[in-house]
Parts: sequence; structure tokens; C-alpha cells
Amino acid sequence: MSEEVLIDACPICGESALTGHEGQFSCVSCGTQVEQRRWLGVRRRDRFFFRVVGSDYTNAEPDLTARPFTKAELARLAGSCYSDADLEAIAAGDLSCLRSPSSQVAQVMFPQSRETCQLQINGLIRAEGPSLSDGTRKINGSANRRTLKKLDEGNLFVSDQRLILPSNTHTIIRIDRKLTGICTFSDAVAVQRKGEDKATYFLGFESRDASLLAAFLQGQLEHLR
Repeated sequence: MSEEVLIDACPICGESALTGHEGQFSCVSCGTQVEQRRWLGVRRRDRFFFRVVGSDYTNAEPDLTARPFTKAELARLAGSCYSDADLEAIAAGDLSCLRSPSSQVAQVMFPQSRETCQLQINGLIRAEGPSLSDGTRKINGSANRRTLKKLDEGNLFVSDQRLILPSNTHTIIRIDRKLTGICTFSDAVAVQRKGEDKATYFLGFESRDASLLAAFLQGQLEHLR
């Protein structure tokens, strides 16, 4: 039986096509497996779910196994996932594997500086909440929104020097030695600056994007030290 090509690039590693037959598709490069969703025993043509997320991509697994995807959504995922090894390298300050945003807005966020937009994460909420201790920590769960005060919302742009969230208040947080604490949640990243009573919380992340931003900030702080 000839194999069917579902999409040309694996949504996880992007290195091989997703191929298979009878609603079962896999990537020969990373081992990702996608299955066509069934309803009352009948396959739904444009609903797929991840049976297996590729090896070394555990940071992406909670997002991708939580819901079904259309074929178009699977295709758009290609290139958006980073392996656990990639995140370790980024946290150590090695940005060679980082794929900079290609949107026009991202390219013009820092027009008169020597900064490069390294990350763009859309649809976030900025809030203030309990202060953080120094250093980095990870909490396996969601941020407690009852303890937070919403301030504004927008898209977050990150360079090697600043975090910028354009909005009515146009939030700017410098990445320097006064950035003392980072806390990662499954749906949020919080940062603490020296001398401030409250921490800044960015809410609304996919867990893989939260892990990516936390790794990037950790790498930048290590470089500053």
C-alpha cells in the first residue's frame, strides 16, 4: 500500500514529511506520530491529534497533546518547536539555533538601535503580582490569577536588551543586572527587577513558548554575570 503524505514538513522537527496511511501518520526523523480523529467510529477528515510527540521535545508535549489540530494548523506548527537540547543551549547563552521572527512588525520594533528582535509571542496579558526570589525557578502548573492584577495586553517582542509589550502604557523591561528573578509556569513567565515591590507577569503562553522565553532570559542573565 502506497504511503500518503499528510504534510511536507513534520510539525515538530520540520526535517521530514508526515507520511502514512489509514489515518496514521509519522515522521521518520523524530518519531512524531499523528492520528486522524474519530467520532462514533468515523474518521473526521480534518481533525488530527498527536499520539507521540517527537523524542527530545518534552517541553512541547503538554500543548500538543491537549487538543486536536486541523491539517492547516499542523502545517503552521512547523519550525515553531524547539527540542529540549535546543532550550538547554539557549539557556547557556548559545542562540545559534534560535529562529528570529519574520513578521514585519518584529523587524521594525527596534529601528534606531543595534538590537535584533529575537522572539515574538502574541496575545499576552501583562499583570503585576507577588514578588519573586532571586534566581530562576519552574512551577509545573498555571499562574494563580487571583493573586494578580491585570494591567494591559498585547504582543511581546524580545531583543537581547529589552522586553517590549506595545500597548497604551507601552511596557519596556530592560534585560540587565537589575533583572534578578525569573519564574516559569505552564502558561506564564514572571520577572522580578531589583528594588521593585511587585513582579511583572506575562500570561497566556503556550507552555513551549513559556519555556523558550525563560531559557532565553536565563541565557542573557548568565551572559551579563
